[in-house]
Amino acid sequence: MTVYAIQNRWGGDGAPWHEGGIFNIGNRPDQKPIALKIESGDGGTSFSGTMTYQGEDPISVRATLVTTNCYRVENHWGGEGAPWHEAGLFLLGSRNGQNAVYFDLKSDDGGDTLNGTMRYQREGDISVKGAVQIGAITYNALNHWSGAGHPWHPGGQWVAGNRGPTAPVTALNVKSDDQGRTLAGTMSYLGDGPLQFRGTLIAANTYSVVNRTYEGESWLPGGTWVLGCRTNQNAVLIEAAFEAGIEGKMKYEGEGPIGLKLEPSVQIALADA
Repeated sequence: MTVYAIQNRWGGDGAPWHEGGIFNIGNRPDQKPIALKIESGDGGTSFSGTMTYQGEDPISVRATLVTTNCYRVENHWGGEGAPWHEAGLFLLGSRNGQNAVYFDLKSDDGGDTLNGTMRYQREGDISVKGAVQIGAITYNALNHWSGAGHPWHPGGQWVAGNRGPTAPVTALNVKSDDQGRTLAGTMSYLGDGPLQFRGTLIAANTYSVVNRTYEGESWLPGGTWVLGCRTNQNAVLIEAAFEAGIEGKMKYEGEGPIGLKLEPSVQIALADA
């Protein structure tokens, strides 16, 4: 997975840069993307185009919207008759109720940064710059409601942590008293004790996180996290274990608790779509 902290600019070269949320482009563990050129003809419900990974030629892309800003992506190479392969979930865009419809992004440094343009529905092109968010891990989320035995449903792609795969998040217990605009509680990293957690909403389902060990200690940056997947309906409770097969629970604003499972995002290498 390659997670980018994104900034956008409009109004010309002298205009300020603005928070653009978090994108995840690609789910290959040791191969970053260096180009993405895709466009939607249906308001961001689907995309088609090409992308390029380090050391490779461009490959075809098709993507289908699953939840807010989250797309199931497939690739193919080898010509028109070649099979499509699963590429996992991508996060593309950061707004509520306004899908992205165009991306033209390139990297000149092996995928550590991306620059280019993008477009949201009903707007013109805006500039993009992104930098890899070191240490962030992506997770595929699943939800179910109405009790055990009921089917699991897509819960989007979440992003958590800032210490990398050797020290992933193992637990998160947070709640909100302000409709999900902030989240507060505790969390744990592998091999570490509980930390205090505070997250502030900065984009759709996207939180700027700070941590500290105890009351009175200075808050330290904890990265930018994506928690939840709905449009204009924030998470207000999360009790999660970040481990495959372990079930937790969560609540969205205005609803009761639902089941939650989180599994690290991985590409099913060469699997036919």
